[in-house]
Amino acid sequence: MTLKAHIDSITASLEALYPREEAHAIAVRTVTGLLSVPEYKHLSEPETEVDADKEALLEDAAKRLAAGEPMQYVLGYTWFAGLRIRVGSGVLIPRPETEQLYELAAEDCDNLMSASEDDSFNILDICTGSGALAYAFASEFPEAHVYGCDISDDALRYASRQRVKLHGARPVIFKADVMQAPPAGLPKFDLIVSNPPYVTESEKGAMRPNVLDWEPELALFVSDDDPLAYYRAVAVWADALLKDNGSLWLEINERFGEETAALFTGAALIQDINGKDRFIVVKK
Repeated sequence: MTLKAHIDSITASLEALYPREEAHAIAVRTVTGLLSVPEYKHLSEPETEVDADKEALLEDAAKRLAAGEPMQYVLGYTWFAGLRIRVGSGVLIPRPETEQLYELAAEDCDNLMSASEDDSFNILDICTGSGALAYAFASEFPEAHVYGCDISDDALRYASRQRVKLHGARPVIFKADVMQAPPAGLPKFDLIVSNPPYVTESEKGAMRPNVLDWEPELALFVSDDDPLAYYRAVAVWADALLKDNGSLWLEINERFGEETAALFTGAALIQDINGKDRFIVVKK
């Protein structure tokens, strides 16, 4: 089969799950990604014959996608802040909002580093998941000491085995439960970031099956009875671990912007690319 034929076939099989334009985009990214060819090749050379040894790979991918499995799991990776981040079953797929969180916090990080008089500059990513935020900071700020923690063994396995090429040290990935006190022995941090679980159970009905049926509930959902539980816990960690003049950056549920900000002294709400209350920054 040709490149075009595979893309057309996968697109058709996904139209029951996604709008046609999105189905086509998923097909293009999956086929070109698995074949390791540029995405534009499906336009410039659509009749390129796929090697016979790759046919089975694409057929398996088509079945997995049609079953609702996320494209990123099928590919085995996603892109985050220019980095290829490995993902798979048991780990949350980073969202565009989290990439915006990184961009905002990274700009702040530049300013903090310029003003810092300490010999070391430390960054902590709480609920690190795949480690996307931690590796993005380690890549952009090679002189910093970056740490990332999570409670999920599946997430920690991915975070500790990312194959990102760095100019500095790799992030220190460790297991910790944010709902408990911070582990002993951690340094003080100049910057803390966190994208904890914040989707309430009652919001499940608005989510697609490719999220609900595949991505880890542990990384997504909180009880409607206590939707801010993780933010109160992060506040305890920040109080114990954030240096004077340090910054805390959080991704939040837009439904609880004011309530979440009220947990932190001097918190400022920031909107995301869609105009929703999505981030909080706290300056100590």
